[in-house]
Amino acid sequence: MKSARLRAYLGLALVAAGLVGLAVSGDLSAHPARFLSFYGLAGIGFAVLATAATSLPLRGAIVAAVVLRLIFLPGLPTLTDDYHRYIWDGRVQAAGINPYRYAPPDPRLDAVPYAQRDSINHPSLCTIYPPLTQAVFLGVAAATKVAGLGEAGGAGSADPRAEVLGFKLVFGAFDLATAAAVWWLATGKRRRQATVLYLLCPAVIVQTWASAHAEAAAVFFCVLAAALLVRRRDGWAGVAIGLAAAFKITPLALLVPALLGGRASPARLLAGFAPAFVVPYLPYLLTGGAFGSLFQSGTEWTGGALVFSLLASVFSNEAARWLSLAVFAVGAVWIARRRPGRSSAGAAFAWTLTLLTLCLPIVHSWYWLAPLALGLAAGVWLPVVLGLVAPMPAAFAATWPAHLPPWRQLAVTARAGVFLSAQSVAAILRR
Repeated sequence: MKSARLRAYLGLALVAAGLVGLAVSGDLSAHPARFLSFYGLAGIGFAVLATAATSLPLRGAIVAAVVLRLIFLPGLPTLTDDYHRYIWDGRVQAAGINPYRYAPPDPRLDAVPYAQRDSINHPSLCTIYPPLTQAVFLGVAAATKVAGLGEAGGAGSADPRAEVLGFKLVFGAFDLATAAAVWWLATGKRRRQATVLYLLCPAVIVQTWASAHAEAAAVFFCVLAAALLVRRRDGWAGVAIGLAAAFKITPLALLVPALLGGRASPARLLAGFAPAFVVPYLPYLLTGGAFGSLFQSGTEWTGGALVFSLLASVFSNEAARWLSLAVFAVGAVWIARRRPGRSSAGAAFAWTLTLLTLCLPIVHSWYWLAPLALGLAAGVWLPVVLGLVAPMPAAFAATWPAHLPPWRQLAVTARAGVFLSAQSVAAILRR
């Protein structure tokens, strides 16, 4: 018992040291080695903590988790530039324009104030973010304007820090709600372990509080849906899946394990899902469109994929996309039937989203947050390890020679993943 408690506190200390190092390191995109060092330290701490998470007092874990999140609150993200699109979409809507209609350089948007308009990624494409995420963007833009931090000073005068702070607070609230959903979904001895590990997971904190990614909202509803299915609340589970998909389209994949494997009444689940998913789209559909560049994702730009990349090395990109879809469809049905029953909803959801993320033609590291959270709650460790390691390849890419072949890049990343997760795997095998 004493040894376990020492490991728990050692793990917490390493996680804290790594995250504090990241928070005070300035522009991490300009210093990838610094990111790798501190994030790797936090990852090792998480691996140590995973061997003794139940020995850490829950109240202390909550306090530490909140503090380690708040230290990232003041800064602008340096590992991502997505927040420029968030701010832009919010200001476009505040100007009374449907964000799905025009790409950022369109002259019809010249009256929208944003000094960093040229920093928006994929500028030739309309927004890809679904309607509930757009509602958050609009809400933050409106709130900062009402607070006197918005556009009152003239075009482009607003400090983006105000809106980034708003995104961190909103998506951070979803992140903390996810911790409660993980507690609700997990059972028995796993409940405390899963909650502590989610609260202190470096990937969760970095992706949500340092980078302000919108993923956290969809993650919460994915975990909530699984917990509701376990408790036979099929209609509300359908609502949760619908809301998750209205924040990010990929949770639509959860309809497969939700409807197959004897987990729910299909009629009740779909009755909850349909309005929750469709209604948020209606205001945008009625004002010019609600999909933007959604159908161009994975066609005009790809990256970070596994199954798709392997298939694309043999077939055309178009064929690789259809084959990846077929791999996912067959695998998702197999998972749903392999893990039947309500009690396995968390595991079925975790494996389904893991397979989906492996099959997508474009994958970013924050896509692993939903499989990671579900995996912790259900005791499925592969998505946890993948989610923990996922932020590292982008930092490695900054130090790779441009001519280094993709398989060599994969080998470097794999070695990092093995190093970072070795103690976690050892702990899993001992259980």
